[in-house]
Amino acid sequence: MSTASELVYGEELRLPGEMLKTSTPARITDPASLLHRLRAIFHRSKPVPASRHCKPHVFVFQDLRDCDYVFLRDDKILKALVNTPFTGPWKVLERTEKIFKINIRGKAVTVSIDRLKPAYVLDNNLCATSVDNPDPDTTSAVSCASQLSSSTDNRTTRHVHFNI
Repeated sequence: MSTASELVYGEELRLPGEMLKTSTPARITDPASLLHRLRAIFHRSKPVPASRHCKPHVFVFQDLRDCDYVFLRDDKILKALVNTPFTGPWKVLERTEKIFKINIRGKAVTVSIDRLKPAYVLDNNLCATSVDNPDPDTTSAVSCASQLSSSTDNRTTRHVHFNI
């Protein structure tokens, strides 16, 4: 039968007396040398090693293998919501299994894959090619920005009536 601590932690909980290995007790014959003997006993005592049941797992995005742009995690302490934990998107120049070389403000920077996450960016030419212009002689008065803003405006109006 196993206890709750064995199910949760994988081992029994240790009481303070069980944390140190026991050695054969020596008879204290001279009370004056008690301090020296206690120092020697504590110097020889070593903590019991705990067992490790799992290995730390680092999450890596599957899309990092073939993405063109990435976000870079900034590992500094952030103040509230003023700063974001990721910067970018940055262009990927080269990639290996564990290291990416990305273009940050015109400089090639080598970064570990653990600090990256894929960035899904829209192609600027996508908007221009997707608009069908029926009259080729006239230029389209609608820009890409206005198309995106009109398509993302999805507010609904609700009328609330209170029964009084």
